[in-house]
Amino acid sequence: MIHTVTGDIKKEQLGVTMAHEHFAVDLRVVRHDDYSVLEDMGQVERELLKARALGCRSAVEVTTNDMGRDVLALRRLSEKTGVQIVCSTGFYLKEYHSEWVKTAPAQELCALFLREVKEGIGETGIRAGLIAEVATSEEKIYPSEEKVLVAAGMASAECGCAVSTHCQMGRLGHEQIELFLSQGMQTDKIILGHTDLSHDAGYQKSLLERGVNLAIDTVGKGAYLSDEARADDLLKLLEAGYEDHLLLSEDVSRRSYLIEEGGLGYTAVLGYFLPMLRERGVDERTLDKLLCKNPARILDIRQGE
Repeated sequence: MIHTVTGDIKKEQLGVTMAHEHFAVDLRVVRHDDYSVLEDMGQVERELLKARALGCRSAVEVTTNDMGRDVLALRRLSEKTGVQIVCSTGFYLKEYHSEWVKTAPAQELCALFLREVKEGIGETGIRAGLIAEVATSEEKIYPSEEKVLVAAGMASAECGCAVSTHCQMGRLGHEQIELFLSQGMQTDKIILGHTDLSHDAGYQKSLLERGVNLAIDTVGKGAYLSDEARADDLLKLLEAGYEDHLLLSEDVSRRSYLIEEGGLGYTAVLGYFLPMLRERGVDERTLDKLLCKNPARILDIRQGE
């Protein structure tokens, strides 16, 4: 089954899925930037309905426990839009870590992750559907970040849930994999995030060779990398035969990315990126894997319930 904020569904019910999104998030505690927050749920609802009109049926909301996660707001949003939302448990970059995260043993973090996946988040009754977006910095993995990833690997190995990550500018993917594998985690439950930002298809292939999944999840963020370059890199991965291990999304984490603020919002993949892929010869069977079959397989929790 797949846990959503409105209840469990079968994997066949997931449909077209954005694999790495934010709907209720607050990064101001570190960024000190009023645009680094999504809290107007009326605005988010309007934006998400535009994606639904293009065929989006589900989304993985990867906001962590220390990024302003609000699962009750997500449930209301899902009920109003009809988009199935999978919420997360996890902790983000070291700058966001509380004193407890910094000092508690990995086993305690693991216990929290397992409780939120198996039993629910607080008193809400809403179960996390994965652990995300656990993160590492660009230059190195700091001690509290390593501990969070170890705890995520431990929890996934026990309950069979997916773990989705934040690779700063796409880097340190191999190091993340090693931490997960050290805890006995299944490679097919690993989703490495933001690897498209590396703009390095050779590096991306080296990650995929290990059996993990990559999220091409910053579609529409042209300030980092043009979507044309992103599409060209993706085509190289598809030509190499990795269509079963790729996912798509936009990672909308600032108001400035929303359509009402001048961006492409949650429509960047379905409204703009897919036409690029089709022009490059990507067929509908492959797109169905990237958007439907792959996320359904990876998010399906089959063990330890």
